[in-house]
Amino acid sequence: MGKRAYALKLYGHFDYECDFENEDDITGSGLITNIHIGIKKLMLRDINPREFFMSRIDLLRQCVIIGDDISCGVIPIDEFGRKWRDETGKIYQELAREAEIVDRIFAGLSLRLKG
Repeated sequence: MGKRAYALKLYGHFDYECDFENEDDITGSGLITNIHIGIKKLMLRDINPREFFMSRIDLLRQCVIIGDDISCGVIPIDEFGRKWRDETGKIYQELAREAEIVDRIFAGLSLRLKG
């Protein structure tokens, strides 16, 4: 079972889904997917992603947030790739600290890390 399917099974229907085509898409309780891609898009636009997410933390607390683990595997050779990977990890840590529940989905299996 994939991450989105897991979220839908656990929480049911969401009022909206945000995939970071537009940062104003975060409006309240919903499903936010591809947060790792959102972080990259913000960085490419010279927007500080940590400031972006922390300034919206009250809205994010009402959401289910899905992102890929990009910390494993080969370290990117280019500087931007390394910064993106590091920034994504730091944001995941901050969001996990603020979250009530944190689940990890790997190979279709869920593991509750918090909550």
